[in-house]
Amino acid sequence: MSVERDEVLTACRALGAHGLGGVIGGHVSVRVPGKQEYWTNVLDKCFEEIELEDVVKLDFEGNQLAGDRKISPGIGFHHGIYIHRQDVHAVVHTHGFWVTAQSAFAREPKMWHNLCTYFWEKTAIVPDDTIEAIAPALRQTDVAIIIPWHGAITVGSDVGEAVALHATFAYAAQLDVTLSATQAEPMPKAQCAHVRALVEKADYLTLTWELMKRKVERQHRGALV
Repeated sequence: MSVERDEVLTACRALGAHGLGGVIGGHVSVRVPGKQEYWTNVLDKCFEEIELEDVVKLDFEGNQLAGDRKISPGIGFHHGIYIHRQDVHAVVHTHGFWVTAQSAFAREPKMWHNLCTYFWEKTAIVPDDTIEAIAPALRQTDVAIIIPWHGAITVGSDVGEAVALHATFAYAAQLDVTLSATQAEPMPKAQCAHVRALVEKADYLTLTWELMKRKVERQHRGALV
């Protein structure tokens, strides 16, 4: 039994239940404590379809440690991030519709709502989608990476934080893509730090992760009825 393997399975299903996993592509990983290894999902199934046998272990060279399943050719940025940021223990990457739309702007989301402030001055923009470019772009305080015309990555100290950040990023992206063409004004910079402190105090990310797991439980109970 592996706690990290179970966490990847739950994360994939939670992202799928949240509308971020109905197509092929995207990956979740969780670091194995004390080792240069991590668990991640295979490429040939979308998040909604992932079962435990579809979660495999890789080392930091990208080698599959058991079996011979098809893995994303872009998986290398996961171990690149783990090497670059010792505080990161989970990584999420999707091509969710709004996430991908936001990536075309090649900038962080504008501050259209309180929750957007999670990404204020904490979002890296990479110059291209090569594996070599991604991890070095991530600053010590960053929680998200935008890969222009591709998608986005979120990172966390645990899988719940990384997944909840990704769902929140998708919400921020939907607001930005929708409102950027209007005359609406985003939140003033002077207000962003204060607002971010408030949403962090509310423990919004933990509450979002718990909600996403409840959605998975309801979805799978329904499938068994």
